[in-house]
Amino acid sequence: DDVGDDVRRFKRGDRVLVSCTIGCGGCTLCDENLYSGCLVTTATGPVTNVFGSPLNPGGQAEAVKVPFADTNLFRIPPGLEDEQVLFLTDILPTGYMGADLAEVSPGDTVVVIGCGPVGVFAQLSALIRGAAIVIAVDLDEGRLAKAEARGCRPLNPGKEDLLDVVKSFTAGRGADCAIEAVGKPATVRSALESVRPGGRVAVIGVVSGGQQVSIDFLPLVMGKNLTIRSGIVNPQYYIPKLMPMIAQGKLDPTEIITHRLALSDGPRGYEIFDNHEEDVLKVVMTP
Repeated sequence: DDVGDDVRRFKRGDRVLVSCTIGCGGCTLCDENLYSGCLVTTATGPVTNVFGSPLNPGGQAEAVKVPFADTNLFRIPPGLEDEQVLFLTDILPTGYMGADLAEVSPGDTVVVIGCGPVGVFAQLSALIRGAAIVIAVDLDEGRLAKAEARGCRPLNPGKEDLLDVVKSFTAGRGADCAIEAVGKPATVRSALESVRPGGRVAVIGVVSGGQQVSIDFLPLVMGKNLTIRSGIVNPQYYIPKLMPMIAQGKLDPTEIITHRLALSDGPRGYEIFDNHEEDVLKVVMTP
């Protein structure tokens, strides 16, 4: 493995992170920190510049080609272990982006729908940004217990009504903001319903497979003066902000790791995660 002739910031042997999205670093959208919408690397269509897509094979391999390396690689400080920075490649910036897009501010009541890895990082990000109350929503009691341990108010929508609980904390108004980290039409609607007039909603769960989100727009969005924001993550923008927080002990991404497996056990790791076996939250595989 080696660096290309045009790479200036890195040399062979450097310990680095790779952003999950690929930006060229020179177009107008990259200049605006919207690397996921890079005009060069998405020329064939949206989300074609993500590692793991047909055009850009993923990282579970002996070697990975990283286009525009000076833009998409980040040097890891010597004092940080691999597991501390591993999730900066994708899911930690995604969770933090959810809190950023929702403009979580000190004193806010925040609803986070989903207690999977991205939802956990959205919860932690909301707390770091000063949220007074983070209501963590999930059907998995094990994940809800973990959310409560990190300072959230757990809520199982199969046992409690989300709107009733939110209103009980907000004198009937609704949450200041909501972060959807599941990617289902029903949970997107729940996020919209849970916020107060003038509230902010961030959708970071991937609504895929041609699913359509059907909403009654006038009463649910326009009538409430809501702001809805979404997008594919831009780790290139968030890594320089989050890495120092990890180094200073303000954030511990390793708390989501529940399983460590060899890369050769990858199929079993996916099976455990997909089936929610063994109280799984995140599986880390090592070569």
